[in-house]
Amino acid sequence: MSRQETTRKRRKKWPIVLAVILVLLIAAWIVLAVIGKKEGTGSRQKNVTTESAFIGSISVNTEGSGSVEAASTKALALEYDGRLEKIYVEKGDQVKEGDVLAIYDTDALDAVIESKEAELDQLNSAIATTDDSGSTVIKAPVTGRVKRIYAAVDDEVSKVVDNNGGLAEISADGKLKVEFTCKDPVLSEGDSVTVDFDSYSVTGTVQEIDGDTVCVTIPDDTEYKVDTEATILGRSGAKLGTGRLVSNHPYLVQASYGIIDSVNVTKTSYVDAGDTMFERRDAEYNQTYLDLLTDREELVDELQELKEYQKNPVVTSEYDGYIVSLDVLEGMPYEKDQQFCTIADAGTLNLKVEIDELDIDGVEVGQKASVVFDAFEDETYEGTVEKISGIGNNTGGVTTYTVTIALAGDTHLKDAMSATASITLESRDNVLLIPVDAIELIDDVRYVEVVSGEKTVQTPVTTGLINEEYAEVTSGLSNGDQVVVTKRNSVDLFGQMMEQRNHMIDSMNN
Repeated sequence: MSRQETTRKRRKKWPIVLAVILVLLIAAWIVLAVIGKKEGTGSRQKNVTTESAFIGSISVNTEGSGSVEAASTKALALEYDGRLEKIYVEKGDQVKEGDVLAIYDTDALDAVIESKEAELDQLNSAIATTDDSGSTVIKAPVTGRVKRIYAAVDDEVSKVVDNNGGLAEISADGKLKVEFTCKDPVLSEGDSVTVDFDSYSVTGTVQEIDGDTVCVTIPDDTEYKVDTEATILGRSGAKLGTGRLVSNHPYLVQASYGIIDSVNVTKTSYVDAGDTMFERRDAEYNQTYLDLLTDREELVDELQELKEYQKNPVVTSEYDGYIVSLDVLEGMPYEKDQQFCTIADAGTLNLKVEIDELDIDGVEVGQKASVVFDAFEDETYEGTVEKISGIGNNTGGVTTYTVTIALAGDTHLKDAMSATASITLESRDNVLLIPVDAIELIDDVRYVEVVSGEKTVQTPVTTGLINEEYAEVTSGLSNGDQVVVTKRNSVDLFGQMMEQRNHMIDSMNN
């Protein structure tokens, strides 16, 4: 169809649209007139009542809907290499702690035990042929100058190494270095500079330039101390920068057992490879021998557990919940610590609901929420706001934010059930309340009609909290005052008609 034809058809529709609009407007006017007449003649009692201001409690709530899910999941791993002969559960099954989930293939279990026993025989042979004597001295592994000493008399060797990486530090290449920031454009690798520190002034060499970071080295040919603040000067004597003096290639002295009995070196001592740096006591056994004993102890424990499984070769649940995933198949080989399944914790649940942007500012972590599930409309569950998303979800021009509500687990509740949560944003007790329909807004001032004898008096009021039913009055009324409450059905009806009119116009335009 051509554009002109479409335009002509729309022009033909407009007289019809205008006629329909005119009919709707006339009908609305007639309805308003009739309702108004009825309200003035005898129906007024159906739409206008009087109620007393009273002392009570009021709360402002917001609502959101969503679905429930497990708050956490726990993985269950298999204990040993082997296969499963039978798996008794599938995804979605409810389980309790101690329930049998699967049974081991006993033939495969026997094979694993046989393999572990052979491994134990090998360990026993290795232990029997290993020299168990431990050295009472710790020697320098390289030649160089000692720069740091971490161990002191009576220190436990293993703890010193764990905390510092070694017992001492040796400058292994005969150089110290200092790194500093410098933007001098004329400085190049290989240039000579002066390095001043303590009472020394030493010639150094620019070893490397990486952007604004410059590395200068000096010979470690005397008792220079590391961690000293150094100043670097150029050829003209101008200051180029400052930095900390450290070993160029530090070598950490290692050891693994015993207690330090004496320290035979000092900082700045020069040592040759093989020189004794420390002496120790409680060194009856060397570390290789001790490691073999530890391996044997672990293997014996594992064999004992395997033989217990031979008596009752089953996999049992360690938690209450439901199966989220199964990660092995019957008859397939698996390895120790391979994940068998994931179980959702039934003890705690999360309900994620969407809260309108107009209300989200009043929602806080820790607030209580009343939750009603679609499946159990007569039951109310209590939850607590646990998390509020900072990222909004915009749908159709309306922005909402995801609020996570924590709930206690219940046998009735299942994953993905739909629910609505009501969160109390603010509440007040012992305040003066009136029905919200009693309030009229005129020029941004709130008024109520107060009954005084046989007439009413228009009275300005100040309000506090307001919800769909009641409003808090902070000034202008007293407890027991009678106020006029008006229901405005005619206005609602007229508004609906106007919405129908707008919808029809939009449809014709499209």
